[in-house]
Amino acid sequence: MERSPINDLEIRTLLKESLTDKIDKREIFTKGIKQSYYYEEDENHKENIVKGQQ
Repeated sequence: MERSPINDLEIRTLLKESLTDKIDKREIFTKGIKQSYYYEEDENHKENIVKGQQ
């Protein structure tokens, strides 16, 4: 396994600012699930366009 030559400090900083400790809140949990479905639908739509289906 090779070590990445890229400094990940910037990525870690951005991610740390975006993390939350409110994982027990229903609203946050539901928002994450909705975003996941939105992402999957978008990916499926892109796949169908590439395959020539719509």
